[in-house]
Amino acid sequence: MNPKLKLTFAFICCIALGFGIAYVYVNYQATLAQWFLAKPKHYQTENIELISKTDNMPLISLEWSQLLPVHDKAILQKYQQRDANTVSELTDNILLSIQAATDTAYSNTMMSVDTVDSFDGELVSIAGFIVPIDFFDTQNPQNIFIVPYFGACVHFPPPPPNQIIFAQLDGKFKDFDLTQAYRLKGVLSRDLFEDPLGTSAYVLDVVSIESYFDNPDDFRAH
Repeated sequence: MNPKLKLTFAFICCIALGFGIAYVYVNYQATLAQWFLAKPKHYQTENIELISKTDNMPLISLEWSQLLPVHDKAILQKYQQRDANTVSELTDNILLSIQAATDTAYSNTMMSVDTVDSFDGELVSIAGFIVPIDFFDTQNPQNIFIVPYFGACVHFPPPPPNQIIFAQLDGKFKDFDLTQAYRLKGVLSRDLFEDPLGTSAYVLDVVSIESYFDNPDDFRAH
């Protein structure tokens, strides 16, 4: 091959590779971070009985949509906001919000405590944001809500109870950050917990907590 042609071909390949790397970085930055960055544990239970119980249990990786009963999921999906890039699409979203506000079925679903029993008593891991309910004297979170998206129960109205998980921590939570997503591992059960911040339909006996660098919510558009 002609040396000039080889040089041109190599130059084109370098440009294509650069564009490819840039595309992957921009679109999959969070996923790459989740794969490659170190994920130190911020919390480990001090409950020896719980650790012993879960040592040999298979771990189920859960998505938030799996905690929704089929009926609730269908109604919430119906009123999901779409990406609005035009005036027409923005108008459609406004009309969708008005329709949701007048739909009794949607209102009932937003307060639904109906749960899925498939994961009752199972060792699961689920990613989400942590909302402290109260604290130890050391200012480490004690009772918490786990929610699918940042700001839920704090800056925005709470999700339905079957999209909130309650947990009690028994030890020190290292370097807690309200804006950081976390992956929590523990035994899931169905039980109601009510607080002025919100109501949860699930409870997690937490074994460990580590940082999570992707979007935890697989169901809602943000």
